[in-house]
Amino acid sequence: MNTRTPGIILTLLLPALGGAHHGYAEFDRSATLTLRGTVTEFHFTNPHVVVEFEVKAEKSETEQWQGELTNPLHLKGWTPASLEPGDQVVVTGYRAKSGALYLWITELTASNGLHIKTN
Repeated sequence: MNTRTPGIILTLLLPALGGAHHGYAEFDRSATLTLRGTVTEFHFTNPHVVVEFEVKAEKSETEQWQGELTNPLHLKGWTPASLEPGDQVVVTGYRAKSGALYLWITELTASNGLHIKTN
């Protein structure tokens, strides 16, 4: 066996291993869900940005949702102050298969003029 073979194999596998971390396996990609809500928290951190927001459900009850975005390095022009509590948002994404109030954001529009489409 050539001594370079393990290195070549590893080099070929690394992209696949990296992609596994960013998989969408936990999300239902067969349909998107669009929600309107109010930002309660914004986490501009690695490895993924998280937007927490409150959505008015039926009978005036509220639901606490979380939406995940890509790595902050991919959000050009965004800062930790891009979204603030109280900002109104329209969020579209893939809901968690588990039924949790959690989604992978594919598009976000905020009342402050911020807009991103990731998919």
